[in-house]
Amino acid sequence: MKRILLISFAVLALLAIAMVYSVWRASQEPVTHTPGPLETARAQLHAQLEQAKKTESEAEQQHWNSADRLRALIEGHQQRIEKLKDNKQAAEIVAYDRDEIDRLQKRITRIAEEEAAKAQAAREAKQESQPQ
Repeated sequence: MKRILLISFAVLALLAIAMVYSVWRASQEPVTHTPGPLETARAQLHAQLEQAKKTESEAEQQHWNSADRLRALIEGHQQRIEKLKDNKQAAEIVAYDRDEIDRLQKRITRIAEEEAAKAQAAREAKQESQPQ
């Protein structure tokens, strides 16, 4: 009886070792299939998004205090949304563009508030400097 039990454990141990080796070997092999058209298109869209983020970031840094330039960036985002709205694979890009539009509109509002505050301060300073 002990002999049968010992043989059973040895067989189970050999099977476990074979399974672990098989999994390890499969994880070490390179991927042999080429990506399909869907995977390729998805990767291209993601690369385009990353490139657009970089380009737009540089443009924003240059024109952060110009409401007109920021409006032009918003128009670019809106055009891209219109172009990609029917493409389900481009949902990440459309979501990014919507977030950017909201963020840029908030910045334009802040610029307008700052300009209004400067104008008000200038009027007040002018009134104080005039003799009464």
